[in-house]
Amino acid sequence: MRHIIVGLWPLAALFVQSALAQPSLSVFNAANAEKASAVQIVTTDFPPYSFERYDYAAGLATDIVLRVLERAGISYERPLIQPWARTYQSALHGHNTLIYSIARSPEREHLFHWIGKIAPYSVYLYKLRERQDIRVASLNDAKRYMVGGEFQDIKQTYLQKQGFEEGKNLQLAADDAINLRKLFAGRIDLLPFDEASLPYMLQKEGLSTEALEPVLFLKDLSYDLHLAMSLQSDAQLVTALRDALQGLHKDGTVAGIQDRYLGARLAGGRALRKQ
Repeated sequence: MRHIIVGLWPLAALFVQSALAQPSLSVFNAANAEKASAVQIVTTDFPPYSFERYDYAAGLATDIVLRVLERAGISYERPLIQPWARTYQSALHGHNTLIYSIARSPEREHLFHWIGKIAPYSVYLYKLRERQDIRVASLNDAKRYMVGGEFQDIKQTYLQKQGFEEGKNLQLAADDAINLRKLFAGRIDLLPFDEASLPYMLQKEGLSTEALEPVLFLKDLSYDLHLAMSLQSDAQLVTALRDALQGLHKDGTVAGIQDRYLGARLAGGRALRKQ
């Protein structure tokens, strides 16, 4: 089985792209003033979809979110990067709260107003390339090892539903950066990670991209990433956001932003996915 690790672009170049691509961070269309409401935006450190730049969120999904709000004529507070558990809870209980990037699963279907798709999301189990003792051909095989997870993350929820137990073969942490450091330190054996996000996170943590290899494609976890609104959101606001995102899909704006960040880098895991 041949494993290919996705290549990297320098993060500095990505920051510049994001800065040039972002619309104004204080948008309000007077023509839509009567229907518009202030939106609180919550997200987490999840490059290339969202990452911190000058104390605020930037990235693929951030660019799309800000363009959606600009087209809808809706005012908003500048998005901040928070731990995922806090981000998720804010969206569950907040008023007029927009969350991104979030996978749309059957378990979450009734918890949010779903605005629309923004990016592909392909999850693999990764291990250190040097760990030739780890052999995984199925999820059941992975139960023999310690797998990393993140609190209130869809990957952790999925693994627990598949019979993984915290403390036995599942070890949870506050964020993916901690999990990557634990993987390199040998404190966990396997880590589920999004194919597009992994190279960025490794570079950010100063870790080698060549040191890891994917061993199993997790099809049931590979949903599209979405924008979503809290259930306590104004109906007109939800409709306006859906219409705006649909318009950005139709005119090619979303595809253009995706290509700028992702390009051909997603070819890496496709060979494994087909096996």
